[in-house]
Amino acid sequence: MTKILAVDDNQEALFALEALLRDAGYEVITAASGTETIAKITAENPDLVLLDVVMPRPDGYEVTAQVKADPVLRYIPIVLLTSKDSLDDVIHGLEQGADDYIKKPFRKEELLARVHAVLRTRQLYQELRDSNRLRSELQQRLSEKYNYANIVGRSAKMKALFETLEKVKDAEVPVLVSGESGTGKELVATALHYSSRRREKSLVVQNCSAFNENLLESELFGHVKGAFSGALKDKQGLFEIADGGTFFLDELGEMSLALQARLLRVLEDGSFIPVGATHPKKVDVRIVAATNRNLKEMVSKGTFREDLFYRLNVVPIELPPLRERREDIPHLVEHFLALVNSKRGSAKVFSPEALEALCDYGWPGNIRELRNEIERATLLSSADCIGAEALSPQILSAKALGAAGSAGTLGAAVQDLEKKMLLSTLTRLAWNKSEAARELGISRSSLIAKVQAFGLEQGSKS
Repeated sequence: MTKILAVDDNQEALFALEALLRDAGYEVITAASGTETIAKITAENPDLVLLDVVMPRPDGYEVTAQVKADPVLRYIPIVLLTSKDSLDDVIHGLEQGADDYIKKPFRKEELLARVHAVLRTRQLYQELRDSNRLRSELQQRLSEKYNYANIVGRSAKMKALFETLEKVKDAEVPVLVSGESGTGKELVATALHYSSRRREKSLVVQNCSAFNENLLESELFGHVKGAFSGALKDKQGLFEIADGGTFFLDELGEMSLALQARLLRVLEDGSFIPVGATHPKKVDVRIVAATNRNLKEMVSKGTFREDLFYRLNVVPIELPPLRERREDIPHLVEHFLALVNSKRGSAKVFSPEALEALCDYGWPGNIRELRNEIERATLLSSADCIGAEALSPQILSAKALGAAGSAGTLGAAVQDLEKKMLLSTLTRLAWNKSEAARELGISRSSLIAKVQAFGLEQGSKS
């Protein structure tokens, strides 16, 4: 039931107002002073307040201003009731935050109609309150999720990276992130944004290799209607969308020299001209750029502007490949496995042998390859403890070759790998030799011969 707080220091008037509202089907609570009104609003959280203006201090105006200044109570509509009807009084009441104004003495029909109308405003207030709360919660979750301190890594190189990010998170200078594909350049840029003062504004991401030169120019800087065939209306560019926030430009080395010149101008003074326009626009954007190419070599070859390189390279951050921080692999495995388990409602773990194989592998695809491998292994393995046999062939092959390098021959290592693959496939397919042969790409007779040669049988262990 809709709850209304009726306020008047005149007991007879308050009794009449209460009776009117109750007869109309509303739940009514009452107050007879400004101090009592604030206490009742805080305790009862009414859907609407009908507030007399002329009361001992705090009067209705002061109560309204105090309530509307409160971050929680401000969403409660307030209608002022008063015999004052001068324009100045009306304006003063609305300036304090009142949602409506009814002159005493009021007619029953008018008051109930105003109450009904203002309660629709209450619904809008609630939607606004909920939207603001969700936005605040989302912002908090994003800040926590992408805070650079939560990037997984305990190696000396990663600790040095964290220290650098802490120093530059609020610096109004470009950041150039370099590293092999899959090392997490976008993750660093995202974490940097959500750790900075700009986190309440947009983070815009654009891969410079995703479009040809003309389309990329339009994406970055926008265009005006008629600028080229197909430009049917004005289009806002990504730099304009990123105004006040951070723009992450990935694969920067793929940008043409002409676009590099335009990017340099944005870095110099924040200005750009949309395609087909004649007047420049100005933005406040922090640029974080990333590349897996050697920009210094490109500068020497004339394929990357030297002035742009030095303008971007104010804070260089180099992400080490995973093979150079192997001590982080167990922590990364634990992190990605926890994400998978949470998503699927499972409780899988890797066996010591599987974890050893993951740590020994070179990971040419870096963190992206590791994450994909964990997704694959957990998906294909039906066991809660994922053994080494569930890992991809290249990982097992690398482990076998490593073992051969320390003891034995290459031939023995290959045979051991072949035996493990046979046993893993047969076990997973419940020893259906025809299905196993088809999956392994060999004939059924060849598979049977290999099973016999290796002395394998159902229930064997590698």
